[in-house]
Amino acid sequence: MKKGFTLIEMAVVLLIIGILAGIVLRNIAGQTPIARDTRRVGDLRNTATYLATYLSKFGQFPTTTTAGSWSELETKLIAAGITDRLPRDPSTGQGYSYYYCSDLGDPANNPVNHFILGARLEQTQSAAPRLWDTASTGTPSGWFCNVTTLPCNPANREYCVTQ
Repeated sequence: MKKGFTLIEMAVVLLIIGILAGIVLRNIAGQTPIARDTRRVGDLRNTATYLATYLSKFGQFPTTTTAGSWSELETKLIAAGITDRLPRDPSTGQGYSYYYCSDLGDPANNPVNHFILGARLEQTQSAAPRLWDTASTGTPSGWFCNVTTLPCNPANREYCVTQ
């Protein structure tokens, strides 16, 4: 009598392993966009903390010459000694990036006291916080942003943090 597995027993074991692997991979693949969106929201909240520090140091939020410029914001926060790098979007896919806009302000008379941070999400989030909805109101007056740079429209999966 020989000891070992029959061909049928091996096939059953491989079938079970294949089914389990398929279930695990499907669940992991479905979580990846959610994980990236969670990171995007966290990145924006961390950057809002950096901006609060900037406000306490300089009495206003930083201004940028280009609406929505994340790299310009990074340069100002590095120069102020607040951080050595702003977060980068966790996806390499096109169309995902972070945005920063401030109200126009006037340092002599009216400091910059409002900002918008935004990111486009991969998952639909109907309850995404927003400052305004461009479909109904357009861009707020007195802001350096426009609807093409930072729409903050949850229908387009944009998530915004503001102060």
